[in-house]
Amino acid sequence: MRILALSAQLPYPFHHGKAMRDFALLTGLAAQHEVKLLAFGTEDEVEAARPLAARVPFRALPRPAHTLPRRFWFLLSGQPDLVGRTWSRSFVGLLRETIFQERPDLLLVEGLEMAPYGLLVARALRSSTLLSWVLDEHNAEYVLQQRAWEIARGEHGQGAQALYSRLQAARLARFERRACLAAHTVVAVSDADRQALLRIAPAAQVAVVPNGVDTAYYAPLPGAGSQDQPTLVFTGRMDFRPNVDAVVWFCRDIWPRIRARCGRARFWIVGRNPTQPVRALGALPGVEVIGAVPDDRAWIGAADVYVLPMRFGGGVRFKLLQALSMARATVSTRLGAEGVEGLVDGEHLALADTPESFAEQVLRLLDDADARARLGRSGRELMVSRYDWRVLLPRFEEAIVQAARWPRKKERACGSH
Repeated sequence: MRILALSAQLPYPFHHGKAMRDFALLTGLAAQHEVKLLAFGTEDEVEAARPLAARVPFRALPRPAHTLPRRFWFLLSGQPDLVGRTWSRSFVGLLRETIFQERPDLLLVEGLEMAPYGLLVARALRSSTLLSWVLDEHNAEYVLQQRAWEIARGEHGQGAQALYSRLQAARLARFERRACLAAHTVVAVSDADRQALLRIAPAAQVAVVPNGVDTAYYAPLPGAGSQDQPTLVFTGRMDFRPNVDAVVWFCRDIWPRIRARCGRARFWIVGRNPTQPVRALGALPGVEVIGAVPDDRAWIGAADVYVLPMRFGGGVRFKLLQALSMARATVSTRLGAEGVEGLVDGEHLALADTPESFAEQVLRLLDDADARARLGRSGRELMVSRYDWRVLLPRFEEAIVQAARWPRKKERACGSH
């Protein structure tokens, strides 16, 4: 099967979750199918992604410039900002040229931000029987903004952020509904996301293929855990709003409770592009803002306890899968662990939603090496058996192959009358 994939960024090197999913799925599919990719990227990003080309040939265009007139137009258009960031006439031209030359069997749209191109192709061909398209939804995007609004409206000084999130949630819900109904198949990363998408688009065809982890790459390290003082770790892109909120909330409401009873504890915030509010946390006792690192495994492996204090967001968090795969004892909010089927509180990780209970779970694990080891072993076993990409790829392949066959069956049936 010939597959043409569309993505808002090149998936290698993978600095964030979306790229990790894209890389795993596209390279996995390329072992059995002819896969080509169209994406956005700078000259430096294109050069860095050269190793990908041997497995998945790609072409990339510069990202659209975010000029003030462009932003103003999208504000008045009623379209969500997510769409405005990636709309490009040049990309439309490249897409048309590639479809004409390559004659793909399937258009694989990675992320809602690229869905306008799927809708455009469907309209241009004037018949959904000519080219199937699959929307791989990395999040139920409208839910992410709804949750951001619910958090921001309760925070002092967050009125503008709350208003923005409420506006975007409404716009995303309308656009996401349209995209889900138009795609032949939608792939959600969790059953919770599937249910959220079906609430706004009940007639959509939605399959579930969760995010995964390369358990051979994210394997336990010899002598893992800190050697000198109790260490907590959080990893992630530190200009991503849910991550920023998580570490700010943790340092403000949870960290003082931990330090009051474990004064030697330290907290490492690891991830690229830390915002000013994140950098400011480095002034707190015991908190270190590490920033970008070439390989996050050493930092995850150094954690006595990995923390995931997420208060909003969506999808399935790669950081959780990675920490569990590396057999790290983990404390998470329930929302942070959302979408990972099979997780049992107290068996694979510890769950806590209030500052008091979160601090207690962390302190309990810091005091009990055997409990940390038990959680670590069970968490890794779950990742290997259910969340390794080698387990998940056949499910994704089945979903998209069915989408590619469906319209042709429909076309033959229509022609037989």
